[in-house]
Amino acid sequence: MKVTRNLLREYYGIPAGDGYAYHYVNAGFVKCNEENNPKVDKTTFVGDVNAACAVTGYENGWKYEAQYVQGDPVVDDLAVIAREQRIGEGCERMLVSVDMTAPVSGENGVYSARRALIAVEASPPAGEPKNILRLEGTFHQNGNLTLGSFNVITRVFTAA
Repeated sequence: MKVTRNLLREYYGIPAGDGYAYHYVNAGFVKCNEENNPKVDKTTFVGDVNAACAVTGYENGWKYEAQYVQGDPVVDDLAVIAREQRIGEGCERMLVSVDMTAPVSGENGVYSARRALIAVEASPPAGEPKNILRLEGTFHQNGNLTLGSFNVITRVFTAA
């Protein structure tokens, strides 16, 4: 089966009470591409011609581009982060990547997923006078991914 982009979904978690309210990253978004940026240690030992390589970590991020669709909670949140120049915890959110091709057996609306705490790097809305404003930036992964499942109906993540 060929997998199209709409089958890999991101849900953006905005702080709400003691947890997060997850919103589907869709309205206005024209790009949301993951770039895992592996960090590779390359060492050539004195008796070898070629290097030995080891992946030692990742600097993961999701580059996004969105139209400014006012009223969409994700786009509104990104605009506030950029315009208020929030830093630290003020721009930390959760991002859940859901694989819609991997349903959890016996559970309606539940799919395999990964959750990451992210730091939102957001550029302020920009554009030409008669064009729709655009928002661009990167969701930078902060720490390790948590594997688990996500219920797209109740919008609840469960760690594995």
